[in-house]
Amino acid sequence: MLDHIADYLEKWQSDTLIGTELEKGLQKAFENYCIKKQEKKTTSVSGRGDKTYIFPCAHKEEYLCLIKDKRRFMAEVVDKLTENAHTTGHKPSCRGPKEYASIGFRPRDRKSIMATGHQEQFPVRMVKCKNCKEKFSLLPSFLPREKHFAIDIIGQVFQNILLFSQSIQAALHNLTLAGVRSKQTIFNWLRWIGTLHPAAVLTRAGVAGSGYLQEDEGFEKEPHLRTYSVVMVEPKTLLVWHADYVDHVDEKSLCSSFEEFFQRVSFKIVGITKDKWEASTKALKAVFKGIWIGFCHRHCLKKFRQALVEYQEQTQCTDKERGGLYKKFKKVLESSTSQISLEVKLKYLHEEAFDHPLLKVRLDELKENASHYTCHKKREGITKTTSIVDNFLKSVKRKLTMAESFRDKECSQILFQAMANTRNFVPFLPGAKNAHKSPFMLAQGQTHDLPWIQVMNFHNAFLFTANAC
Repeated sequence: MLDHIADYLEKWQSDTLIGTELEKGLQKAFENYCIKKQEKKTTSVSGRGDKTYIFPCAHKEEYLCLIKDKRRFMAEVVDKLTENAHTTGHKPSCRGPKEYASIGFRPRDRKSIMATGHQEQFPVRMVKCKNCKEKFSLLPSFLPREKHFAIDIIGQVFQNILLFSQSIQAALHNLTLAGVRSKQTIFNWLRWIGTLHPAAVLTRAGVAGSGYLQEDEGFEKEPHLRTYSVVMVEPKTLLVWHADYVDHVDEKSLCSSFEEFFQRVSFKIVGITKDKWEASTKALKAVFKGIWIGFCHRHCLKKFRQALVEYQEQTQCTDKERGGLYKKFKKVLESSTSQISLEVKLKYLHEEAFDHPLLKVRLDELKENASHYTCHKKREGITKTTSIVDNFLKSVKRKLTMAESFRDKECSQILFQAMANTRNFVPFLPGAKNAHKSPFMLAQGQTHDLPWIQVMNFHNAFLFTANAC
């Protein structure tokens, strides 16, 4: 029938006004019908996910033994659902404490492709809420919602692409054994992990920040464009709380970025360490009222070194003299404990060289922002430098350089958030200061000794519902 109508529309020929309007109306009605037909066939991903609970279980052997023993399953899984399960999926009328009863298994087993490349079937137990009578499926953490591949396979792809700079083509080649044939599958996975803001994922996982962050913006080179990545990292735990992409780096765009972050955290932002860029300073003060802002010492010393190089070229002073001037400036910066202390010590720099315009402008800048450069002495959480966030921005820049072009705002934001979410949960490699520990683990996050990607799955990092905490 539909083919007949489509063929009729193709052959329709009428030059009259009434005929033209009839053709337009018929075409519009046909399009609306097709759209509605497609919408009926499409099931909401988050709608299915709302009726699925994830519980910690790392291996299929352990899972198969667990579901065969109903009494053990009730004690180890069902009775603990109220501690770990999200609150979505229940009827609006469901009130009071949530209690569940076992109601057997799904009619069909869950099919998933494992690391061997073979598809395996897993029986899935179900429970029913005693209050609202809604039914829920219970999945082990090694099986993701809505995906056909085991989550450990997907996690390895994320780790290789987002942290180890592997290309999409190389990742696809490595997945031939698992049966992945299309790049689009990998793109869908990347969108999956980058959909939620890192602060939203961490909040779901029960992590609260200390209130002290490092903030910086990275200039990202694109053809004929100026774009920036905006990042916030907690120095104590190394958690990336905010990762964003902005087209125009000005106070207005930064305010929008910071407000988006602010809406996703439940703790108060007390202090931030950053460079001396005025636009971001104003944006931070506008969004986070009463915030303490400390300026990075490394950025300050870098600018003074650059000024000394220009000073040496103009005055032909010796390397020893240049080094002596740098040491005196650095000592004033690092030994000052307050604004007044810094201002007094600057007055005792009597060398004639400090009166040179190139160096004087740096001293004036230091004096003008003395309270920001000594802020770390009053607030322990504020650091002297932004080294932690700078290191993360380096990895972001390397990945974006490989990507060559990332102009699409939505895709760029998803990529940034995917890198942040991966960095938060993947343990550091052997030899690192925090080897075998992830930022999430440093923040005392609950892992149940699961692989990192299963930890994210257990904490509903892939459930795209606003109230899934």
